[in-house]
Amino acid sequence: MARVEFTAEAREDVRDLDGSARKLVLRAIKKLEEDPEKRGAPLGSQPTGDLTTFRKLVVGNRDYRVIYRVEQDTVVVVWVVGARADSECYALAVSRLKMYQDDPSLKRELEHMIDAVWSASGG
Repeated sequence: MARVEFTAEAREDVRDLDGSARKLVLRAIKKLEEDPEKRGAPLGSQPTGDLTTFRKLVVGNRDYRVIYRVEQDTVVVVWVVGARADSECYALAVSRLKMYQDDPSLKRELEHMIDAVWSASGG
């Protein structure tokens, strides 16, 4: 069973959804605990940037997108949650990834979060 974690920005994305949308999205994200590699669709290189290690989960009637990455087979990190068109979600994911890569303290925070979850899961 995988553990699902959210970047700080993805947590804000969820908070910004209205109540019914939030429930729908969180139910779908909960399912990522079981076989996250088999859910969603793999992403590749996009016009906005390279997302080859990410997956896209479409929720509802194609209204919401969850962009996530499976880390070390037991940790799922959600990067983007939104009621946006694909291209906007991809651009947001690329900009957040770049933000984490360009800011050493954010990168360490994300690495620490992943390491903590990995250790807690006995990995």
